[in-house]
Amino acid sequence: MRPASTVLAMETYVSMERTPEDFRVTVWDHGSGTPTPLTPAAHDERGRGLGIVEACADQWGVRDYPHGKAVWFSVAPKRNGGEA
Repeated sequence: MRPASTVLAMETYVSMERTPEDFRVTVWDHGSGTPTPLTPAAHDERGRGLGIVEACADQWGVRDYPHGKAVWFSVAPKRNGGEA
């Protein structure tokens, strides 16, 4: 656990959209840099988020904006045969 004094306050926005083709989640923040999946050690407290997204999502990506970024992922509904 990190001390509260090291946690920076940052506004985060979440959007969820369902279409006939997929379900999409987008998370925006004002942070800089492009996130990439990591391979954390078993004792690491951080670094698993994008690995989980990559394993579960059909598609995902990052979009840069002048004052931050958006990370999005989509999951297609399964059809009767079990495939998207």
